[in-house]
Amino acid sequence: MIIKTLFFKTQLIAGLSMAVLNFAQNAPVSINKDFKLNTHYMTPENNFAKAGVEVKDGYIISGQNFVQEGNAEYNSAIIKIDKNGKLIRKTVLGDNKDFDKESVMKTVYSINNNRLVQLGSKKIDKRSYLWLREVNDNLDVLQDKVYESVSAAATHDPVVFNVPDGFFVVSESAFSRDFEINLTFISNDLQKTDNHIISFIEPPFDFFGRFDYSASLVNNKFYLITNGVDERNAQDTSNKYKTYILEYDLATRKVTKQKKISEADFMSRKLLINKDLIYVVGVKDTGEPISNKTGRRNTLVKVLNMNFDKVKEFNYIPSPDKGKFSEHLYDAAIVNDELHIIGEMYRSGTFSNESVYLKFDLNGKLLDDRFLKYGSMYSENRLIKIVPLKNNELMLLGKGEGWRVIIK
Repeated sequence: MIIKTLFFKTQLIAGLSMAVLNFAQNAPVSINKDFKLNTHYMTPENNFAKAGVEVKDGYIISGQNFVQEGNAEYNSAIIKIDKNGKLIRKTVLGDNKDFDKESVMKTVYSINNNRLVQLGSKKIDKRSYLWLREVNDNLDVLQDKVYESVSAAATHDPVVFNVPDGFFVVSESAFSRDFEINLTFISNDLQKTDNHIISFIEPPFDFFGRFDYSASLVNNKFYLITNGVDERNAQDTSNKYKTYILEYDLATRKVTKQKKISEADFMSRKLLINKDLIYVVGVKDTGEPISNKTGRRNTLVKVLNMNFDKVKEFNYIPSPDKGKFSEHLYDAAIVNDELHIIGEMYRSGTFSNESVYLKFDLNGKLLDDRFLKYGSMYSENRLIKIVPLKNNELMLLGKGEGWRVIIK
């Protein structure tokens, strides 16, 4: 009888512990009381929010969404929600059934005169080109165009920079062997284009491999970072990526400056320019092995002047009470003289990952660090995109029980 009682108590305690754990993962906590909205959409499979804009009566958000409807298969979606998070409308798109006709559309941007465009990639005759849709606040399609003069891959979402007579689209060439980046001007009426190409297999570069990029536009000059393998005889390129930064003059159509700013222990992810200083945000390999992952990486911010000389750098190392993590960084933004960084972390000794949000002042002082977990212990969580909103608010987008959408 005593044994049965003890066994029952053990089961009860274990059950209560798991219930408390699940409640703690899903319940709002006081540290997140500044979240005006914290909700999710879509199913928890391989779906995540990647871009968003604010409109007068809510938010429009786009991202990856794998779904089958009848005989059609889609990989992308765009939704409209009101200020309280209520889903108003949803459109699925992106052909995911036939690889030779594949199309991907996971972005949405605001251009001049409060117009909205989506940018992605669409295949025609098995070749991928830049795809644009103009939509209104109700997600009605106003224009749908494919620019066959611009080869655009689906592996990296296009980015937009507005200028008075139109906007520039930064995209990755579908001709991967050429390691090319497109800087494409599109006029306000969406009819005229002018494509600039930066190749990383032509002087002053000689890359054997390339991974990721980030760009900024200042005074008619593009500044771009990428991670390149510059060792032509390297047998294993997996750990040979080094960060390069360049300046491209739109007027002369030439790379006017370039510099290698790291060795293979650093991987850049985001370039920001603020008050004549360049912030290169990435992750640094500490060389310390941790369970379940190849090595421990921490956030590192390199601050450069406009001549690409080092001014300072600062990093983030979780405090001992938070444990050790392998870190993946996805996006960063400077708002109101504060640097906001998002990504995901894998805690040492577990297979569980958590979304991470960091905030620094521009001198490198840590102001906030939060680990966010939604769903079960083993569910995927990551924050992928920061969208600055009005009044210094932020939209944080990613994955956590499906599309995770946070307004802060």
